[in-house]
Amino acid sequence: MCRFASDGMAAMERSADEPPPPYFGDYPHGAYWSAVRADGSADDDAEAEDFTVEGNRLRIMWDEGAGPLWGDEGLLPDDPEWLRQALGLSDSLIADLLAWVHDMDAARERGRSQALLDHRALQLTERLQTEVGSRFRVRFHR
Repeated sequence: MCRFASDGMAAMERSADEPPPPYFGDYPHGAYWSAVRADGSADDDAEAEDFTVEGNRLRIMWDEGAGPLWGDEGLLPDDPEWLRQALGLSDSLIADLLAWVHDMDAARERGRSQALLDHRALQLTERLQTEVGSRFRVRFHR
């Protein structure tokens, strides 16, 4: 059975349960990009995610289209798994931080004052400081 377009099967003829080929372009006859190295080895660095947070300060801050947490070097990822691994945050705090950002976005979209949500942000700041301990200094930035 043919597995890839280069094996004689057009890409459009692949069934939905078959994986796409590991390359784009005119493989093996012309220019192409491949997810597989030429020597056949895997790129282990591509799989390893960086859970490092530089510096010793964290800020809870809203910015349109951004997550709730900022470090010394800028915006931190808002992926729950990343927040658990990098900062050791609880699921409940992560959910509340993301809900606060969502509510800030909604307030802006509706033309309402975001200052009404500052009290929640201050509570989140205290909770975040408790969870990260002395590793970081946590502040709310309006």
